[in-house]
Amino acid sequence: MGKRLIRVPPGFKHPGIEHDDPIPGAHFEILYGLDASACTSYQVYEDVTEGTPISPVFDSVDALQQWLDREGYSKAAAAAFIAEGSAPSFVVGADGEVLSGIDGLGKKSG
Repeated sequence: MGKRLIRVPPGFKHPGIEHDDPIPGAHFEILYGLDASACTSYQVYEDVTEGTPISPVFDSVDALQQWLDREGYSKAAAAAFIAEGSAPSFVVGADGEVLSGIDGLGKKSG
């Protein structure tokens, strides 16, 4: 459990977000009935709870990559997260180093 990349419709608004209090997991019911062809955008969710958005909605992988870069992730880590679609909360390396899950994916792929 950690972060997950969710496909959403363009301009998707997670329930409760307009009141700055997203309702965990509320996206499941809305997205469940949608045809996959309607979900052409991307949004990063934390999934330690039932899931709340932690990013804006992006209309392209390039825009998502740029956001992850601005959030401080290496290009390798961001690319690995996008390819994998999810990352754990954190990873502990053989040397005892604790990294965010996304950063850990970058080390694994690098």
